[in-house]
Amino acid sequence: MPRASLALRIGRVPRPLRCCAGLLLVLALTVPAAQAAPDALMVEVDGVNKELRENIRAYLSTVELTKAKDPDVDRIRRAQRRAREEIRTALQPFGYYNPKIDTSLTRQGDAWVARYRVDAGPPTIISELELRIEGPGAEEAALQRAVRQSGLKEGKRLHHADYSATKDALLEQAVEAGYLNASYTRHTIEVDPDRNEARVRLVLDSGPAFYFGDIRVKQDILSPRFVARLLPVERGERLTSMRLLDLQFALSDTDYFDRVAVNMIRKEAVPFTPKGEDAPEEARRIPVEVDTNPKKPRLYSIGVGYGTDTGPRLTGAVEFRHINRAGHQFRSDLFLSPVRQGLAARYRIPIRNVRTDSLSILGRISQEEFGDTLNTRYALGASEDLGYRGWQRSIYAYVSRDFTHVNGSVQSYTLFTPGASLARSKADDRLYPRRGWSLFFDAHGAHESALSDTTFLQGQARAQAVIPLLPRSRLLMRVHAGGTSVDRVTDIPASERFFAGGDRSVRGYAYQKLGPKDGEGNTIGGRYLLTASVEADYRVWGNFALATFYDAGNASNDWPPEPVEAVGFGVRYASPLGMIRLDFATPLDEVLNDNLEEVAPAWRIHFSMGPDL
Repeated sequence: MPRASLALRIGRVPRPLRCCAGLLLVLALTVPAAQAAPDALMVEVDGVNKELRENIRAYLSTVELTKAKDPDVDRIRRAQRRAREEIRTALQPFGYYNPKIDTSLTRQGDAWVARYRVDAGPPTIISELELRIEGPGAEEAALQRAVRQSGLKEGKRLHHADYSATKDALLEQAVEAGYLNASYTRHTIEVDPDRNEARVRLVLDSGPAFYFGDIRVKQDILSPRFVARLLPVERGERLTSMRLLDLQFALSDTDYFDRVAVNMIRKEAVPFTPKGEDAPEEARRIPVEVDTNPKKPRLYSIGVGYGTDTGPRLTGAVEFRHINRAGHQFRSDLFLSPVRQGLAARYRIPIRNVRTDSLSILGRISQEEFGDTLNTRYALGASEDLGYRGWQRSIYAYVSRDFTHVNGSVQSYTLFTPGASLARSKADDRLYPRRGWSLFFDAHGAHESALSDTTFLQGQARAQAVIPLLPRSRLLMRVHAGGTSVDRVTDIPASERFFAGGDRSVRGYAYQKLGPKDGEGNTIGGRYLLTASVEADYRVWGNFALATFYDAGNASNDWPPEPVEAVGFGVRYASPLGMIRLDFATPLDEVLNDNLEEVAPAWRIHFSMGPDL
């Protein structure tokens, strides 16, 4: 039996009908896609100054939605309903509690635009102000000064930032002055929006003043008596936050301790009656405990480097940080380069103010090229180094034996050389100072009646300064001057003569090649020295800077030395280890070659590394 079947035969669809069907299909696909396209949101705030506008935008939920990829309409409208209250809240810290706010949300093309027209309204004025200090510190000068400097004033517009700043400043000054338990008994702002008035109350109870009690330093590498001499504070001294930091830094800045933590033992505070007419009526003396970790007893270091003055160099050092419980130290340094080799040792004994003062025993063996001479020195001496108001003073004496080699001949010298030096430096940043200076003075000499082959007296001075120019540029200046009183310059070893030229002298000339010459054209050094430099640099990117400079100076047997000049440019990089300099310099004068013939000046490359001051 044949199977039943049903079939529908469709004939060829007419072309116009096929086109309509295709158009309907395209619309069906694109219309949902257009409806699914993300909405953009823009926010406009008008009617107030920049400060208020920025704070309003920081509070608005609609501004947050501008960062969303696909903010739907419901989220936008919910955020818009919160806008009035958010704007009111944003204006209140500035003293505006009755603003007039017009809002609108409209569709412009593919974007929503939320507009806010804001009239901040009348400012809230401080009608009543209670700002005072109670307790033993009520008359403390620092606290009274903080009260006078407060931005809170009766009749002035209420600004919550002034309130917060005053509140923080008073408490900070109280702690700094030694009132460690200071606290507020009142700290309120009462606003009457209907009258646009505010009552502000800030009352600080200073509590008792605190003074240093026993200072207990936990350590076992030094004698207690020596540690007591390291401390910059004394028992019975006013305890302030700054003096606590002084105590911490005084110990951590030594070579003895690696970690220093200062803690007050509040539970052991006892009543105390300080001396002096201005002493507070109520005080406490509190013990301070200092936890420390000792540094490693020995430190070994090795380094490699390069400079156009010295060539490649190798340095090494060994340091014994605490030889005994009296804080004695020992250090030995090795320096090797093509032009200078040396081994030095120093045994240091802390004295007087043991943080800055010391007595040292020194020994040195060195060999160095000075101009066209080679000098070998064996020296033994002692120095007393004292710190005073930022200056470092050194009084020293050496016994030395020198051998100066020139063109195959050797001359020996025995000298007993006492002297003194004075140095100080100050900078806002050690690695890249924009403002700072350094000074160094030295005077020493010898007499043939006191263990010496000759008589001479020498003095020299160095001064450097860094001055800011534009926000990204600096001016660097340096001067180095020296003079020697001696019958003939060859009566003193090459190590006591003056030479010029090189990275930190007159660039454009070889290292220590400027100075008097002998009959065969060898640079042998002179009695006098005068060099100067002016340099400007501009920080172009990160730690990189470009520089241009002018150098002048010379060494001579006559005063003042006739200067030679040089100019150039360079690149600077402020590295964590110090300023790296690459300079290109050329003399402005004719120069002499080894045959004493004048030749045209040429460019010379200088590479150096070290601090600007």
